[in-house]
Amino acid sequence: MELCLHEVFESQVDKAPDATALRCGGRNLTYRELDRKANQLARRLRQLGAGPGQFVAIYFERSELPIIAILACHKSGAAYVPIDPSYPIDRIQHIVGELGLLLCLTETALSLHAEAFFASTKLVVLGDEWPEIVEFSCSRLCREESGVSPQDLAYVIYTSGTTGYPKGVMAEHCHVTRFVEVFNEVCVTGSEDRVYQGFSLSFDGSVEEIWMAFSNGSCLVH
Repeated sequence: MELCLHEVFESQVDKAPDATALRCGGRNLTYRELDRKANQLARRLRQLGAGPGQFVAIYFERSELPIIAILACHKSGAAYVPIDPSYPIDRIQHIVGELGLLLCLTETALSLHAEAFFASTKLVVLGDEWPEIVEFSCSRLCREESGVSPQDLAYVIYTSGTTGYPKGVMAEHCHVTRFVEVFNEVCVTGSEDRVYQGFSLSFDGSVEEIWMAFSNGSCLVH
């Protein structure tokens, strides 16, 4: 059976739940801990209407939060749209206006900026809402609950726009899982390896880095 991206991650959770999945500064999360946090956030997103065909912006500085957010979007069925806080205002406005975002996930330090840029979009400020989010079940959403399939969109990443307006590049779950499968024939990491996540999440190279780690039980250093 062809898998969605979050199901690839979940298979590694089941194999080695206590392995370190994510390291950011002095903070470490095991595969089990990361899975549970993403499950809780995914259930909050579902409560707010997230699902296949919906777009959710992720607007964060570098931390563990955007990685949790990406997994939660996948688990909820929604496609994530990474928006770098360093983007010019007109670029953000173009993306927001073109996609019709359902939600924007952000952090406390960026919430005032987010309120201005995403005025017509429901904000989920993770730093403020975690006490509410942790009340949700940490169990996984099955496909019947989320409605997601490998043919649904996983993300939309916008081009640099050097030849005009930025253009959204859409990728389905199956596009990425097939790429990862081929990539792993050449470069296979394992539970003892660490993969540096250096690219901006708004650049498609970040997808390769994240899934090089999470498809093999490696530690993603963010």
